[in-house]
Amino acid sequence: MSGFSEQELVAEARAALSAAGEPDGEVLAAGVFGLADLVFAEALGLAAGSVVGSGDGDSGALGAGLGAALGGLAATKAAAEAQGVTVQLLVAVTDDTIHVLNRDTGGRLRTEVASFPRATTRATVEKVGLSRHLTLTDSATGTSIRLHGSTAWISAQAQGDKLVLELLAD
Repeated sequence: MSGFSEQELVAEARAALSAAGEPDGEVLAAGVFGLADLVFAEALGLAAGSVVGSGDGDSGALGAGLGAALGGLAATKAAAEAQGVTVQLLVAVTDDTIHVLNRDTGGRLRTEVASFPRATTRATVEKVGLSRHLTLTDSATGTSIRLHGSTAWISAQAQGDKLVLELLAD
């Protein structure tokens, strides 16, 4: 599940929705997002990993860098799974519903994290540097989720995220 082209993401979303028993019409757009609060877990993991990986001399910098990367990844994955989600979430938009789906669960987590009826859901997009925070709030139930995505040209996932954000802004 490493594909980031819009066609691959839409196909993945269709398959996930079908497997979850929720064929909800045509998937109009799909993008890869993460829970917004996982950014903080990653920062803490980076800091802890760099301290653990640091040492003396030239190898200390390399060890600190490697430790930071591994620490950030481990902390982010642990924080995500503690909340019942994968690090990468697939947001799939159909005519009637916005689906937030786990990606690559390995059978550990349920497929659908949340779904929001488009008719009663407000989508708010906030710029945070090159990132975007997408907040979905269902006015009928008060249910809300805050996601983190990217529209930066350097991001492999930007194409799908842009399409989802544009579709939800309409």
